[in-house]
Amino acid sequence: MSGFETEKPEAADPERLIAPSPAAQTGAGGLRPIKRLTSDDRLARIHPETLAKTELLYYSDFARTFVRSDYNFCAAKMTVARGGKLLALEAEFHTAETFFRKALVWANKLHGRSTGLEPERVTLEIKHPMSGRLVRLLTIYDQLFRKTMEALVGRSVMAHDRKSALDAAAARIKQIPILCMPDNDRYTPEGVLLPDHDDTH
Repeated sequence: MSGFETEKPEAADPERLIAPSPAAQTGAGGLRPIKRLTSDDRLARIHPETLAKTELLYYSDFARTFVRSDYNFCAAKMTVARGGKLLALEAEFHTAETFFRKALVWANKLHGRSTGLEPERVTLEIKHPMSGRLVRLLTIYDQLFRKTMEALVGRSVMAHDRKSALDAAAARIKQIPILCMPDNDRYTPEGVLLPDHDDTH
């Protein structure tokens, strides 16, 4: 069993969790480079609070798919988030960062063997401090991915424990776009998401 809590967040939608492909799980074959990120036009229109670029090295299919499909959407939404929505995002980042700290402590104790896995890389725009925190979570996810893969090869972790850890880690990150979707006025000043008007009928 893993040495940290791997239960998924209550709001996590299993259909939105991106399972690593078999090739990514075993390290067989490389990941395809990302040619274009979705929502790049949306992000380009944002006047940034900060303006920087960073290069993300990624090893997992989850990180690749999240960056390609969700990163720019989240980055744009976080830049214009205000009030209670910012509080909700801050709380979720705190929860996720705590989770990943514990996950890395567990993974670092595992004995592994090098797999020779080579990363792909993509340049991301950082227009808000929370975007940088999201990149950091993806980086730590991939550290967890690599360390547990090496541990799997070294037979110091069971496949189902590795899967549970990675599924829980993916679910934590996927909470960020879930919170980014509603508009600012859907959140109370305390950061509580109000019911959708359509859901009350």
